[in-house]
Amino acid sequence: MAEDNKPGKSDLQEIIDQLPDPPAELLQRRQQMAQRQQMQRQPQRNNTRGGPGQVFARGPFPEVQAFDEDGNAVQLPQLFKGKYTVLVTGCLTCPVFRRTYAESEAVAADYREKGVQFFYIYKTLAHPELKGYISPQNLGERLKHIEQAKKELQTSFTWLCDTMDNDVKNALRAGPNSDYLINPEGRIVYSSRWTNAQGLRSALTRAVGRSDSETTVADLNLPNLDRPPRPPREATATRVVRPNGLATLKIVPESPEDTYYVKLRAEAEPQLLKTGKGRLYLGFFPDPVLGVHWNNLVDPMQYKLSVPEGVSASPLEATARKGPGDSDTEPREFWVTFDGGELPQSIELEMNYFGCTDTMCLPFTQRYTVQMQQDMFEGWTYGFSRPERMGGNQQRRPQQPQQNQRPR
Repeated sequence: MAEDNKPGKSDLQEIIDQLPDPPAELLQRRQQMAQRQQMQRQPQRNNTRGGPGQVFARGPFPEVQAFDEDGNAVQLPQLFKGKYTVLVTGCLTCPVFRRTYAESEAVAADYREKGVQFFYIYKTLAHPELKGYISPQNLGERLKHIEQAKKELQTSFTWLCDTMDNDVKNALRAGPNSDYLINPEGRIVYSSRWTNAQGLRSALTRAVGRSDSETTVADLNLPNLDRPPRPPREATATRVVRPNGLATLKIVPESPEDTYYVKLRAEAEPQLLKTGKGRLYLGFFPDPVLGVHWNNLVDPMQYKLSVPEGVSASPLEATARKGPGDSDTEPREFWVTFDGGELPQSIELEMNYFGCTDTMCLPFTQRYTVQMQQDMFEGWTYGFSRPERMGGNQQRRPQQPQQNQRPR
């Protein structure tokens, strides 16, 4: 290595050098830092096909289907056949994707000329509520998220859309922002659970040769994305105070293929799912992708709950306070307290509201089934800590499939 390419000493190393007898704790920290740096310099190639936190690392690309930007079904192995292909997972609510996608774009700028094709695949939301984005409930809404991502991020990749059952994500054991290199024979030859642009560039160099140029992020003139603000932790006229660790619940819209302009999020305190006693959070969010807002010149939104006989919960119905001005997009949030006893398998919710866009303002009635079990496929709320995985500790009977089960 040339002298001017050697990394400089870290502050920690300089401290250690000045000490005649460095404490063992400092030496251990230095060793940990060296290991992390070594991992960052090397491509993150998993050599196994399974295990917690590991992506599908090598082997034939799974026989899975996705959708193109127009909603047409595509078989991914056939789409990738005959060319080296880069596939990167992401969504509008993954902070890592939002922070690193520009590095992937720089790699693409250098390797498209070598015949490599580049795709993003939009998957289930990593952290709903980031910038107000809420999980889409059907394919059409997920495709609208892609339209928003192309506009907001100004991406050059071709976008694909995972199925609402998340077939691609599950088959690849993908993280919120994983990347893969597939060879022309349809085999995964490189993967990283978290996007690693330098590792990807090295893998492409081995595969197709070094690029004649090395584009930087600054060369691309992409938008400068500010860190999204975290949800407020204080109560307002329309919001409640939420603690960390709430478990996101499964919700099933009565008509999942219809457009629900306002989306429900339901979360439970862990003790509620364990003991039947605790609080249920209900949040009603105008969908920013649909351009909807509340109309504060008419009656405010209302909800009504139906619970099985013998279940004590309150309030079973409530009316939201109005937000500021004639219209606003703040969520309407509520707590419902369960007083104990057997936890119901599910409860029914009906909401009534006026939803308005630039072109319409109409009354809507939406109905949901809220299943009192943790949704293991839904990301946890942006700005809050990871919830406890409830697993088999939930006090509930085995869930029976429903005909109108919300696709995930």
